[in-house]
Amino acid sequence: MQLLLRACSLLLAVLLLLTSCGTPGAALVQTHVRDGQPLVVGEASLPDHSPRAQSGPPGLPTHLRIPTIGVNATIEAVGVTASGELEVPARQPWDDVGWYRLGPRPGERGSAVIDGHLDRPGGAPAVFWRLRELQPGALVQVLDSQGHWWSFRVRTLAYYPPQQAPLQQIFADTSGHYLNLITCAGDWIASEHQTQLRLVVYTTLVT
Repeated sequence: MQLLLRACSLLLAVLLLLTSCGTPGAALVQTHVRDGQPLVVGEASLPDHSPRAQSGPPGLPTHLRIPTIGVNATIEAVGVTASGELEVPARQPWDDVGWYRLGPRPGERGSAVIDGHLDRPGGAPAVFWRLRELQPGALVQVLDSQGHWWSFRVRTLAYYPPQQAPLQQIFADTSGHYLNLITCAGDWIASEHQTQLRLVVYTTLVT
C-alpha cells in the first residue's frame, strides 16, 4: 500500500510539473509538434549498464554537469508542496536544478528525474536554457554525496503538450537505470500562465 501511494504521489507531482511550467520567455520550439502530437527529436540506441564502476548504491545527488551545453549546477532535493505541486529549487531557483527526492537517485534502477527552469522572469536564460541543444550521445554527469560521478548518455529528446506527457515513461520506467531532464519549451501562453510544450531529455546510465 505504501509503495502504491508513493507511486500515485509521484505521478501526480509529474502531472502538476508538466501543467504548471515556467515563466514568460521567447518562442522556441513550437514546430516540434505536428498535428497536436509529440515529436521525438533524434534517438540513440544505447544499452543499459549496471553501475559497476562505483562501490555500493549511489549517494544523494549534489551536482549536475552537462559539458556540451555549459551546465554546471547545484542539485537541490525537491518534493511536493502542501497544495500538491512539484517543488522547484529554492536556494538559487534560476541557477540550481531540482531532483525529485521521492523517486530513485541517479544511478539507481528506475527513472530519476531532474528539472530546471528554462528562463527567468523577463525571459533571460536560466539553467536549462540550452537543454534543447543536446544531441543523442551527449554526456550528462551527476556527482553524489559520496564523491562518485555517475555518467549518462542522452538517448533521445522529446517535446510534449502538457496533457500528452507520458508519465509512466518519464517517471516510472524501471526497466533500466535512467535520468530524465525536464524543462519548459515553446511559446508562452499568457492566458494559461505556462509554456506550450515540455521538453524531456531521456538519458541512460553508462559505466
